[in-house]
Amino acid sequence: MPVKAPPFRLYFEIVFLESYEALALKEKKLIDKAVKLLASNPRHPSLNIHKAQNVKAKYPEGGNSVFIAYATKHLRLTFEYGPAPGMMALRNCGPHDVCERKI
Repeated sequence: MPVKAPPFRLYFEIVFLESYEALALKEKKLIDKAVKLLASNPRHPSLNIHKAQNVKAKYPEGGNSVFIAYATKHLRLTFEYGPAPGMMALRNCGPHDVCERKI
């Protein structure tokens, strides 16, 4: 039987926390659900994760890639792997046009 990997430890960037605080309560709950799923199973199909184009990561842990995950059709969050092994840095969250513009 395959062994399940432990969930990622999360590191919240200041921009993520500021964006999160600006969200409505319903949107916060949707982001919370997506973050929990992302930490436990980053390959979950509902997250629809893909690489952000033309953006370099701050931490070398994830190969200089920044990723976009879907909380809903209109809500996104951006993340990268790092700053240490087994960690995931959450960079931003919010409506897709705002979130992806301020990666």
